[in-house]
Amino acid sequence: MTALAPGRRLIRAALALALTAPLLAGCAILEGPTPETPKRTSQPVPEVAPEFVPGGSAEENLPYFTELIRGYAASESPITGQPVAQAVIDGGFDPTMIQFSFDETKTGLVADNIFVSVRVGAECLIGQLVTADRGFVTAVEPAVGPAGDICLIGTTRAVDW
Repeated sequence: MTALAPGRRLIRAALALALTAPLLAGCAILEGPTPETPKRTSQPVPEVAPEFVPGGSAEENLPYFTELIRGYAASESPITGQPVAQAVIDGGFDPTMIQFSFDETKTGLVADNIFVSVRVGAECLIGQLVTADRGFVTAVEPAVGPAGDICLIGTTRAVDW
């Protein structure tokens, strides 16, 4: 077998690609359902304003926490970490149990979301505010980590003012 000149190898490779490309276009790997992003639903406004339950569980305080986050999202205040955390503190939650996310990414971009959490025993109240549209969501989730005392994973800020 003789070696082909570089130009002939290139022509053969191009020809092989041209002949197989139509076959690959019909591969099942390229077909299938297109994932859809679920529509965000807003959390319903309660008929009666919820109240803070000092010493209560995360589940008992979720309605109140949700209304704090809803009120902040509806305000004109910037969606940045410290003011969001301060709103939660002003609502009566223990500042030593609060974690919140940074306002900027490590590359200096404005954060898409701000997260704030309050650890209540082995559970966490977690709020997420979207900077683009001021949307929000809240939930109760179990605390994580080796000691079960972390609400937000990764590098976060604590109340230090």
